[in-house]
Amino acid sequence: MANTTGKKYGGRKKGTPNRTTGDMKAAILEAFERAGGADYLTMLAADEPRTFVTLLAKILPSENINANIDMNDMTQRLQEGRDRVAKLRVVGKD
Repeated sequence: MANTTGKKYGGRKKGTPNRTTGDMKAAILEAFERAGGADYLTMLAADEPRTFVTLLAKILPSENINANIDMNDMTQRLQEGRDRVAKLRVVGKD
């Protein structure tokens, strides 16, 4: 017979994280650290700005994105990063 009382039987208590989700988050954080952490994100911002901005959009609260980020400043900083990476690539070719 179906549960018609609205009472939950079995399963996790409300707010308890799924074990698989927790394991996946831990694995992602470990991979991030192995990839270089913040240095990796800096490289990503310079080499793949669309990917980087997509990542920012996923993790920042949507109500703060437009209010707190000066896109002109962000564009200038990304270009400066690209310029630094280009210089490093030229130096690395010697």
